[in-house]
Amino acid sequence: MKIRLKLLGTTALAAAALVLGAPAASADKNSSLEKRVMALEKAGGMSVSRAKKTMKLVVNGHINRAITFADNGTTSGFSHITQNFSQTRVRWIGTGKINDDLSVMTYIELGNASAATQAIGAADNNAVAALGERFLEFRVTSKSLGRLYMGQGAGGSDGTSESDLSSTGILSLNGAGTLVGGGESFQVAGAAAGGTVAQSFNSLDGDGRRDRIRYDSPKFSGFQITASHANSDVGSVALRYGGKLGGVSVKAAIAYTDLSSAGGNEITNGSVAILLPMGVSFAIGAGTQDNDRFGGHDDDVEWRYAKIGYKFKGWGSGETRLFIDYSDNEHANAANDDSEYWGMGVVQVVEPLGAELYAGYRNFTLDRQDAADPDDVDVVVAGMRFSF
Repeated sequence: MKIRLKLLGTTALAAAALVLGAPAASADKNSSLEKRVMALEKAGGMSVSRAKKTMKLVVNGHINRAITFADNGTTSGFSHITQNFSQTRVRWIGTGKINDDLSVMTYIELGNASAATQAIGAADNNAVAALGERFLEFRVTSKSLGRLYMGQGAGGSDGTSESDLSSTGILSLNGAGTLVGGGESFQVAGAAAGGTVAQSFNSLDGDGRRDRIRYDSPKFSGFQITASHANSDVGSVALRYGGKLGGVSVKAAIAYTDLSSAGGNEITNGSVAILLPMGVSFAIGAGTQDNDRFGGHDDDVEWRYAKIGYKFKGWGSGETRLFIDYSDNEHANAANDDSEYWGMGVVQVVEPLGAELYAGYRNFTLDRQDAADPDDVDVVVAGMRFSF
């Protein structure tokens, strides 16, 4: 009864204010006040409240574009591309805390593949724009028990070929030479033969991004186990390490992936990287994929990789990073194929802008047994990535 009397009093005061202040009040203000009174009555009290929101949202991402000049022995020309490894993207990241041990993250990341390097070559000016899913997942993290992922995202063995401490992955991701020039066709006597550059190189990097459930264990003395199960019964497990040994930074991983139910085969791969205090880094990687598609006993896909890097504060605005690398594949596209590339490049950080400028060169070769070897493919690239 008291609440009702208070509400009646509030209504009376509101009505008096409307009458006395009518000449100065607008119709919109009168309407807002009437709505407020109605809300108070409906709530059964003197105030209207809403649930407290505990999840915080952050939006970030980057734009990454580059220009390449490629020569496949028959045609040459410029292409304006989106980098395959670090394509333009935007993220919506929600974070919340359940208690002192448990926290939750929602992670949505979409990427744009306009003129992606895997699909466009020097003679191809078709730019197909797309905004595709990269990550659509939530992550539940326990400080004591580890982390659980559910949704579209990286599998348990994803990234295990890519241990690197040179900070040049935007241009030289281990074994992924097709970051530039992937859409170029190998040529023999002026005609395409041997497929594209992208088809002849494979870093055997686990199971990639899939709709899966994944678990990461807590870290023990720098070691961590990651495992996942995805649609089509794809499974993977990896052992990872990150830490310092006597002042030397070390990053390493070894993994096993079973793709047999998804039309692939078993993959065993791994990589190791070290960074010395003076800025010099070394990275190596290797992998094998059991493969009977060619009908032979020695046609397993093989991959080997090596890189030397050096980073230093040579320019006032940010770190300068240099690299030279080499990669080799056997049987990647056809039985007895031997494909190799070597490359070099520089990444310059521009700290005031949150940007990276990069430039590099890569040479791709393909040797085919009992057939004429295609011409080399040479690619020069220059680009930049701006983060927000």
